[in-house]
Amino acid sequence: MITLKPKENVDGAFVTIIEQILHRTLHIHQSPEVYVVLIDNWFDHKWLEFDSNRIDSDELGWRAKLMLPPFEPGRVVNQSYFQKHCSTSSRYEACESSPLHILSSSNRSLAQICSSGAFVWYSFVSSRSDRGSLMVYLNRDGKGAAWYASFIRSPDWQLNKVKGISKRELAELLAAPVTADGI
Repeated sequence: MITLKPKENVDGAFVTIIEQILHRTLHIHQSPEVYVVLIDNWFDHKWLEFDSNRIDSDELGWRAKLMLPPFEPGRVVNQSYFQKHCSTSSRYEACESSPLHILSSSNRSLAQICSSGAFVWYSFVSSRSDRGSLMVYLNRDGKGAAWYASFIRSPDWQLNKVKGISKRELAELLAAPVTADGI
């Protein structure tokens, strides 16, 4: 189970939502590698599949070449990298990695980073913020799929908009309990 270590002044309730979605996503997709990136501020759906060819998908919607979103390296507050402990476990270990966002002009695909993994970007949300965002890219055998979700606080965090995933699917990720082994 991956625990995100929130930076100072990060809203804990929002981080809990991100962890819940991350755990259920990893349980479903069994990604051997996981990158989690905290971005300095809210971002919108326009970052989803930025620089990717949107018409190269297969019958399941997986893209032949999904590109990393070109976030400015200065916007990255924190990046964490995890590797699956072993193929039959749902435990992940924190490991060292190179930064994903090295230059805004760096045009790299997920497959250039790893053959199978999960990439998660979420926005820095302080106790005074009223909106947050999450973007998930999945890479399996060199093909990728992606989705985006935004949240608003009114007064508690609620799902606002989605792209690339249905609200029902995301609600299922949020509704499923998370146990100590991430299932």
